Parts: sequence; structure tokens; C-alpha cells
Amino acid sequence: MELNLLHLVHLNLGKRTNARITLPNNYTLFVMISPKQTLYGITSVCLDEPKEKHLHYIFIDFDKCTLEEATKKLLEVQKEFHLGDFSIYSDKEGSYRAISWSKREWTTYLHVLLHCFPLLDYGFWVWTVRRGAATIRYSRKICIPPLKIVKVLKGYEQTSFPEHLRHAKYDTGIEKEGRLITIG
Repeated sequence: MELNLLHLVHLNLGKRTNARITLPNNYTLFVMISPKQTLYGITSVCLDEPKEKHLHYIFIDFDKCTLEEATKKLLEVQKEFHLGDFSIYSDKEGSYRAISWSKREWTTYLHVLLHCFPLLDYGFWVWTVRRGAATIRYSRKICIPPLKIVKVLKGYEQTSFPEHLRHAKYDTGIEKEGRLITIG
């Protein structure tokens, strides 16, 4: 089969390189080469409560927005759902993670997240719904500065840091979208 290389897009995004090749018959070959990273985070599941309550801490991942936009949205959901303090973390401009130690039922937590659209990171939403719990990363990514607290918003209820948290380890080498085909 002869490849018709009509379009080749090459982007350097830090340590990741993407290429798109247009093939005959309306096919596109997309290749991404990036270093594999093992990352660590915590999940929203409240381990200090009985499992049958299905309670979750409020974790929100904002993407492609300003700190002011994220703050405004958090103040809205904080008021509407009577949530406690939010700590807002960031490791790069336009990307913010917010954590409140308020405990809410799963369905209420999903409503909180829905109120955060369109600022909510869509991938965060998809994986939260698929897994039945959110995961917020706390480890550093390659070529990105460490997370730091950029703002704290006072809330409507008293909360405290939990005694137990479920930690998560995940690998960026695992395909998140599409199909993974391993050759060899």
C-alpha cells in the first residue's frame, strides 16, 4: 500500500510529539510519542464513612480558564450546595484543581460537577463518571512545575482534613481514548 502523505502536522508540546498523516480513502493516522509517567493522586471516596452512604469529597478539575473564572464558578457552587472551604491548586496557567473536604452523596457531587461546565476538564468528567469516583493528581508531571496553592475560598460549613484517603497510582502510558493496538 502506498501512503499519500498530503498532510503532516508536527507539534512539539514539551516532551510530547504528535503527528497526523492523511491517508487515502479519508483515513488519518495519528501518532503520539511521549514519555511514560507514573502519577499519584487521591480519590474522592470518603473512607471515614460507611460504604453504603456513598459519600465523596468535592474534587474539581478546571481546564482552559483563568483563575478568576474558576473562582467565580467555585463561589457559585459553594453557595448553591452549601460547601466548605475550597483550596485551589495549579501547576500551570489555565489549569486549576479545587478540593473541598465537604462530604456529599454521589448524585449531589455529580450535580456540583455539572454546574462547573464549560470550565470543567471534560476528561476529568468522563473518568469520574466511568470510575464512580474522582481522582485528583498531586504528583508532579514531567516538564511542569509542582502544584501550589494559589487561592483559598472560605465556605459555608466546617470541614477538616480526613484521617484516611484512598491513594491512586496511574500511568500515562495507558490509552485514555480510542483503541490501543500493541504491536510486537
